[in-house]
Amino acid sequence: MAKGKKDPPPPPRPWTPDLESDLNRILEVGEECISASELRGLILAKGRGAEKYADDDAEHETDLTPRIRLYDGFEPSGRMHIAQGLLKSVNVNRCTLPGTHSTFCFWVADWFALMNDKMGGDLEKIMIVGRYLIEVWKAAGMDLTHVEFRWASEEITEKAHVYWPLMLDVARRFNVTRIKKCCQIMGRLEGGLTAAQVLYPLMQCADVFFLKADICQLGVDQRKVNMLAREYCDASKKKFKPVILSHHMLYGLKEGQEKMSKSDPDSAIFMEDTSEDVERKIGKAYCPTAVKVKEGEEGANSGGAAATTEDAGKESMHLTTDELKNPILDYVRHIVLSPPDATFTCATSTEDAKTYSDYNAVEEDFLKGDIAPEQLKKGLTDALNELLQPVRDHFANDETAKGLLEQVREFKRQTSAPSDAKEGAPKAVRLDLVKEGAVPASCHLVVAPLPTSNPTLQSAADLLAKLEMAPDKGAPKVLMLPDWTARVNNALDADPKLITAYHSLLLASLRALDSYLHGDEGVMKDVTIITQSEAILKDPSNYWISVINAGRHFALDEVMGMGIAGLGEEAGMKDSECVGKVIGRLMLIADVLAVNPKSIALDAVDTESAKGSATAEDEDVAQGVDGMSLDTRPQSVEDHLIRQFYANKLSHPKLSSVLPLPEIAHLSPSSGPKLALQPPRESAAHRTEFDEYFLADDPKVHGKSKMKKAFCEPGNVEFCPPIELLVYLGGLDSDGTNSGNEKKVTVSRSPENGGDVSYSTKASLIADFESGSLHPGDLKGVASKILVEVLTKVSAEIKGDADAAKGVKALKAFEKKMAKQKKK
Repeated sequence: MAKGKKDPPPPPRPWTPDLESDLNRILEVGEECISASELRGLILAKGRGAEKYADDDAEHETDLTPRIRLYDGFEPSGRMHIAQGLLKSVNVNRCTLPGTHSTFCFWVADWFALMNDKMGGDLEKIMIVGRYLIEVWKAAGMDLTHVEFRWASEEITEKAHVYWPLMLDVARRFNVTRIKKCCQIMGRLEGGLTAAQVLYPLMQCADVFFLKADICQLGVDQRKVNMLAREYCDASKKKFKPVILSHHMLYGLKEGQEKMSKSDPDSAIFMEDTSEDVERKIGKAYCPTAVKVKEGEEGANSGGAAATTEDAGKESMHLTTDELKNPILDYVRHIVLSPPDATFTCATSTEDAKTYSDYNAVEEDFLKGDIAPEQLKKGLTDALNELLQPVRDHFANDETAKGLLEQVREFKRQTSAPSDAKEGAPKAVRLDLVKEGAVPASCHLVVAPLPTSNPTLQSAADLLAKLEMAPDKGAPKVLMLPDWTARVNNALDADPKLITAYHSLLLASLRALDSYLHGDEGVMKDVTIITQSEAILKDPSNYWISVINAGRHFALDEVMGMGIAGLGEEAGMKDSECVGKVIGRLMLIADVLAVNPKSIALDAVDTESAKGSATAEDEDVAQGVDGMSLDTRPQSVEDHLIRQFYANKLSHPKLSSVLPLPEIAHLSPSSGPKLALQPPRESAAHRTEFDEYFLADDPKVHGKSKMKKAFCEPGNVEFCPPIELLVYLGGLDSDGTNSGNEKKVTVSRSPENGGDVSYSTKASLIADFESGSLHPGDLKGVASKILVEVLTKVSAEIKGDADAAKGVKALKAFEKKMAKQKKK
């Protein structure tokens, strides 16, 4: 082979009868496979005969070729129904038959059971339940040779730095509409979703890639979230998509039940049911002999308008057409006759015991009346008890299994105790950053804005203003850099390096601006800076439980900002927006709980303009909601969510004494620094680089040129950018309080133009400009001088900080890249 040339790829493996047999056997598991051709390619790449061993591995102990990985998950919350026990065992055995070169991975969702407060929220008990369920599978005949059980509590905690960024990456790539369509996995209707319920499909999608699954082998009810995983591959440019192999969902035993329900004991046969339980449940079960036509439906078009408006949670759990929907026949087909070489025996009109090996023959005899419902039920009862007997024997005779069963039964007795017998205050699971030593107690919290490629001077000024808004001036200050919230909101294309670059630039600019405004008495020297991801990883489990608990409390619509009294319609998200915004708002609540601040500063709507535009009708509406006035209404969606969560979830005295509602200060466009150079634009698309100053601006190039083009209409003091810039950066007295810290601004003019004039108050500056005695050119001249000083100080601080200097280059390169893509 010539130097520098790659070896040619090996020739493709031949497709053999054994591989064809593996393909057909695995396909039997699913009611649907997406797609069979991809499954065939997967088997060819990783399946039977793909094994490779090291040259020195004479015993062939370590296979170097990745095996086909199938995945399913279960929450160890108590009982196991017969489909999960027997049908799953058959399916696993089909998929992992010796020689197939496959591994079935069960994701034991004990962390999710903990999150859902199963077994009293005791993880040790939940894990015991998980081990009990594994014993059930053993007894049911599942071959565990090529089965692995991965415990979510261990995996997610140990690899939180991998799992949670993966989930955030999934969230940033989909809008709310798409995630709502996955609600079927929670058995919920789209219209009644809590905010937490959008988290579950995102996490389940992340599970697929976290576990490196090649095949998602779950029920049809999970199909939509499994398809989400395939769509994620398209969005993230992953080459290989997981194959979706969706197995059949058994009907519930009662009429109209599309699937079994763990909450309804009579809707299914459970693995621990006695023979008497089985006989009773099957005897009472729905068993129609003909299709039942509902009143008013005869001749109706099933694909009409009613079908199109149905919520996803009501959609059928089945992909094949079955108008009869007879659960007894369903059990015969998918439980009794599912194992290889299985038979079913029952009495008929002509025989006392007829044995069937083909389901179609059973169905045909039943529908034509040769098998009566009672005969079918009796045959099924006998068959189920025969299948369940090994499980009963195992838990009666195996000491380990017997001990686990006794413990699980005791847990059920404990959790079913009356609620008034349970003592103690409600729990507030959270990350405690004060306890972790990451932040000081009773602090004033400020969260940095979402990163942009070209951060503005306004953003730094606003952040500095928020740090100064602590009601208790002696309170320690904490600035949180929300890097994971930035990722889930798709800021800077969710690139961790660019987000870090932005934060380095922002911090350097804050130090420079603070020093210019306050000298040695600045704010930043006493600020504790913490990066959100570093904080979360100190106790990721409790942090994300607090996020999910916040989501459970709120309806999705509320977190999206819809229907909140006192906030206009413009505050609400649209379903077409990224679902990451919902996750980010829930994370803010968890961040506040983690810091447990005495006060917090948030962005607000422009309260002054809102008051000015409010109508009498607005006032009436606001007054009609808990006596709310326009002055006491929520200032933002985030403000509303924080107040409501504390009021409703942390109001218990034992909680409110530890986690009191922080005092919330607000900074709005009308109350904060005003550094805009041009009037507000009708659309962001109309904005130009001359609308404001940026932190990366070159002081020599932009300091004067932007001020020269700034809006400054003679005599117009309603909107005069140079005046506002001089008040903020020049340190003029803005409200007549004469605090003693004011500075003077001197306007240099020639004698013929009135000579130099100094100002120490905003009022005197406005008076002269409004009267015409101060010319716009002179005003802009002094403002330009100050802006050059500020930008020079910011630039020097950035250049003196290696990370900030690299950050500017990285952000500018990203901005150029985005501009090129926009032109395409």
